[in-house]
Amino acid sequence: MWRLHFVSCPYTLVAALVLSGVYLLGNKLRERSHRRWISIAAGVSVATIFLDLLPEISEHQTAFLNAHHPGIALFPEQAVYLSAMLGFVLFYGFQDMLAGSTTEEGELSRLFFSLQITAFALYSGFIAYLLVHNVWNDARSLFLYALAMAFHLFLVGHSLAHDHPNRYEHYGRWILAVAIMGGWSCGILTSIPEAWLARTTGFVAGGVIMNSLVVELGEGRGGRFIPFAVAAATYSIVLIAVLG
Repeated sequence: MWRLHFVSCPYTLVAALVLSGVYLLGNKLRERSHRRWISIAAGVSVATIFLDLLPEISEHQTAFLNAHHPGIALFPEQAVYLSAMLGFVLFYGFQDMLAGSTTEEGELSRLFFSLQITAFALYSGFIAYLLVHNVWNDARSLFLYALAMAFHLFLVGHSLAHDHPNRYEHYGRWILAVAIMGGWSCGILTSIPEAWLARTTGFVAGGVIMNSLVVELGEGRGGRFIPFAVAAATYSIVLIAVLG
């Protein structure tokens, strides 16, 4: 396992640098891009969830059950799916908190931003960790995962820049870029048990679903249906052709 991680290190490092670059340079792209690019990114993210990560969750859930005896884990039949729901609910909670965190000047509170950026830093670290561990079977699937997450993190950056334009541009994006490299480094240097890897995959899947829908359907920042549908259908075809 250790040898495999170091053999794949150059490829996953490039992928991690690309994901970090999405946070750091996404503001330049947003300034030049039309709203439809937000919809395209959301479509790619949704296709990845339903055709790549959710099947991966199902496989992890089966492995989880086969590796554990009754009583070792609470609700083993639903453990990975509960992690996915946790990711979904957590980020929905942040969006709900967002509505009540605006100051009289119309800005979002510094405390809320600190909590939100911490949560997204951990989330980004998990995404980068999965670059190294058990998300792909070959270079093609690694490329597709990295591409889909690049689109997804573009959505995350768009959402945070919308909610905290000054704080995000000044230092928030740098924190998230460092979190990506930190997650990748942890993936190269450590290996967590299969059960927790399965839970991590589920948590990321739930977070991707919620954050994609928030940006695509959120009031005042919704995209366009046709680019969203075309991107989801096109990327679905690519995933089916490549991952089979």
